[in-house]
Amino acid sequence: MPNCLARPTLLLVLCLGASACTWVKPEPGAGHVAVKDSSQVTHCERLGQTTTSVRDRVAAVQRKPGRVEEELETLARNSALDLGGDTIVPDGPVRDGQRRFLVYRCHK
Repeated sequence: MPNCLARPTLLLVLCLGASACTWVKPEPGAGHVAVKDSSQVTHCERLGQTTTSVRDRVAAVQRKPGRVEEELETLARNSALDLGGDTIVPDGPVRDGQRRFLVYRCHK
């Protein structure tokens, strides 16, 4: 007789493992985009803004907040490259897997 607990346990293990995964990859050059706070961009040109989002839950399991924040930042760095920016500034907290960033060019 099969073990009735095997499938739910396997599903839980897969969900927990997936919640630790990073699915967002940086574009080439995104590592050179700086993350600063608003007091550090006084001599920079503001280029625009971007709102990034990732899943903050996998199934019913909450992902690690630090991992979600890291992925949002990576997406914002990628977006900054598309706008010609070299600096991003978080504009508010992470909410439901989303965060807004302001994009700047600080180096000419």
